[in-house]
Amino acid sequence: MFKHSEKRKSAAKLPFTIFRLFLSLVLFLLLGIALIQAFKYFNGTSSENDPFTQAINEFPSDPKQAVVGLLTSEDTIKVITGILSFSPNKDFKLPLQNQSSVSKTTSQQSQKSGKVVLKFALVSDSHKDVDMLKAALAEAKSKGAKFVIGLGDYTDVGTITELQTVKNVFETAGLPYYVVPGDHDLWDARDKDKLAVANFSQVFGSPYQAFTDSGIRFILLYNSDNYDGVDNIQQFWLEEELGKKKDPQIKSVYVFLHEPLVHPSSEQVMGSARKSDTSLAANSKIQSQAKELLNLMDKAKVGGVFAGDIHAFTTYTDMETNINMVTVGALTKERNTQSPRFAIVDVYDSGSYNISDIEINP
Repeated sequence: MFKHSEKRKSAAKLPFTIFRLFLSLVLFLLLGIALIQAFKYFNGTSSENDPFTQAINEFPSDPKQAVVGLLTSEDTIKVITGILSFSPNKDFKLPLQNQSSVSKTTSQQSQKSGKVVLKFALVSDSHKDVDMLKAALAEAKSKGAKFVIGLGDYTDVGTITELQTVKNVFETAGLPYYVVPGDHDLWDARDKDKLAVANFSQVFGSPYQAFTDSGIRFILLYNSDNYDGVDNIQQFWLEEELGKKKDPQIKSVYVFLHEPLVHPSSEQVMGSARKSDTSLAANSKIQSQAKELLNLMDKAKVGGVFAGDIHAFTTYTDMETNINMVTVGALTKERNTQSPRFAIVDVYDSGSYNISDIEINP
């Protein structure tokens, strides 16, 4: 009789146990959404139209409505459905190939594609933090980089003085360097009614260029002008450069620019920059240019596209063109969701590459 009574008590507790389990899952889900939203906010990818953002914005005035909206939003339902329907697949592969992420504490090497024939460095978004830029260049040299490519935003506003200071850092690092301007490097010139790239060109020369090393054609593009975009002269030049891929001595073509052409999780891509001018005409034009550039690279079978700007190291494959892409993390310690970092690229004799994400610990 005693055992029978215990069974009844256990049966009576079962609904309450299930309810507590469900409540715990909901709380963990809300916490996860909050963390995602916080990351998107600090990474510059949040949107006012995002249902998560709307719910959070309403929370102080109407907590009940905010929670209900959060739980019933289409995005939340998709997340729940995805979790419940997920099934491990032994054939599942990440969309990125021939690449890996390496820091000072972790190492995950991809399958090598032959012998390493070239090693070079990528730096981006130092935003006037010359100490971190110096540290990155020194470490790149110590790791055997043959040269370094800068992906823009070395300054706060792009004055001649700021740009000259950065140039001195590059000049004294003991590494050959190639640089493209970022949007911050154009501000001062534009504010003074000069050509946006005038200050940068006065200090560094041409904002775009190309060269060949170890069978790889390196193309550096200037795509950071958020008002005028890429002009016809540079686009014609790019078409000619991409045409050199037909040369049998060119194993692959790599493209380097400041603003990503596309990104799977960040809205901060070419053509999306918000301006004081609320007109969408310029933005639409630049977004169209980004698609045109991507189509040209797709036709030329570009081996990799490397960008900066979003202050985060990410590797991904564009789903439409299947081009491997990378965004290099920022060197600045401010407005950075990650610790200061740069990248090292190993190029193999096959034309493929492996990229290492290098964290700097000052």
